[in-house]
Amino acid sequence: MTLLVTGGCGLVGSFAVRRALEMGEKVVAFDIALKTWLLEDIKDQVTLVRGNLLTPPDLYRAVAENGVDKMLHTASFLTPGAYEDPYNSAELTIMGTLNVLECARANNIKRVAYVSTGKTGWVGDTFAKSNNTGELDFPADPYGSAKVGAELLCNDYRKLYGMDVLILRLMGQVFGPGKAFTGAVGQGLQALVEEPLKGNPVSVDTVILPHSAPVMPMLYARDAGEGIAQAVLNDNLQHYVFDIAGQELCTLEELVEVIKEVIPGADITVPPSALKGGPMPYDERAAAQFDYTPKYSAKRGLEEYVEYLNTDTYRQI
Repeated sequence: MTLLVTGGCGLVGSFAVRRALEMGEKVVAFDIALKTWLLEDIKDQVTLVRGNLLTPPDLYRAVAENGVDKMLHTASFLTPGAYEDPYNSAELTIMGTLNVLECARANNIKRVAYVSTGKTGWVGDTFAKSNNTGELDFPADPYGSAKVGAELLCNDYRKLYGMDVLILRLMGQVFGPGKAFTGAVGQGLQALVEEPLKGNPVSVDTVILPHSAPVMPMLYARDAGEGIAQAVLNDNLQHYVFDIAGQELCTLEELVEVIKEVIPGADITVPPSALKGGPMPYDERAAAQFDYTPKYSAKRGLEEYVEYLNTDTYRQI
């Protein structure tokens, strides 16, 4: 049968498409834009469908016409876009997810996997601690708030209708090759990587990139995509909520040192940090149940990123 990947041409979605093909699955990449920059070498192996998650007939038609029996839902606003446009971000995240779940229910889809964020656990914990205090003691985060809502809907459909619905949380700052669809840290990294490649100096006056943290859990997009594909395609799962994590945590200063290794002569200045990174804890359930452990260090991920920028073609390193 066939796996449908919403946002299948996006940064994480495209790598999920690649991994699903490697695993012998037929794949439909369902995407509103169909920008195939990261799929150029394999797009003849993929069924590309232009569609809008907020237009249910688009989704139902793609499922019916392609014999879809599993759905991997990666389509989402990114963090910066959610802050700029919380209404449309919430509409896509909540209603888009609801449309995927309803389509799956109506068509007896074998499994749905929803790609969420590691922020949801923190938001849930903080929300609970605010109970009976008369206030909500956490900062505004339209991206995380909508993702929490979508996870709750996934739980509702699983328990109301007995559907097989997974929640896969990306536990890090996703980065990788690409254009405007890269994540918040990826967008912050663009200048730090692309300007030195042009021979230009870069200076940053903060130790924290926008929408980031002082110590960043780095998750390369290929690791993220491969992890979620392996989860949705594995029939022998004992749990249904998993974390997809990268190899390491880095401060901005440490990340700049890695960039300088990858781009000799790069002139990048950032303030020193009193903090230090280190290994990133990973989900032992993900390792045991669908053989996911991250393969990419920050350096290896940046090497692929630079290779893509230099050649305009994705190549695994």
